[in-house]
Amino acid sequence: MRKIKLVGLTGYMAAICLSGCSVVPKADIAAAKSVAANAILKRGDAPAGTAAFSQSGANVVLALRVAELTDGTYGMHLHQTGKCDAPDYKSAGLHWNPGNRQHGLVNPQGAHGGDLPNLVVEGGAAASLSVIIPGIALTGPAGLMDDDGAAIIIHAKADDGLTDPSGNSGDRIICGILTLGK
Repeated sequence: MRKIKLVGLTGYMAAICLSGCSVVPKADIAAAKSVAANAILKRGDAPAGTAAFSQSGANVVLALRVAELTDGTYGMHLHQTGKCDAPDYKSAGLHWNPGNRQHGLVNPQGAHGGDLPNLVVEGGAAASLSVIIPGIALTGPAGLMDDDGAAIIIHAKADDGLTDPSGNSGDRIICGILTLGK
């Protein structure tokens, strides 16, 4: 199994640490047991992986597994609407942005609640990533899972971490609709 690395602009890793996104030890993922959501990732009609979300205090833990991505760097975001109409996935709406901020983990005016680190895929047949998304809730008044749901999108290109509204991350190539459940 290949691992997905988090990368981006110079200083991107420092910005991730400042924004609170971080790689999560497997033991911490197992400990996140409250509210949970899952998504089956698809590329067109074909399965492309899974995403599992768990509320852990004031943070959400994301465990992602993706197949069929070629080596490269990809932007990844949470989107405001739980729809994934192929082929362009525009039905997922804009990035989830409850704080009405600008885009980008390195943007001093950002980041959107749905901004996630880039993934770099290198060698092998499958990739996995675990990350903590700080200061968000899956449910509740300002939660990700509102009346029209939410989606996770993987984009064709790297997110530059700065440019509003989507970091120049290109086309939406993989989409998953989040559904609540344990």
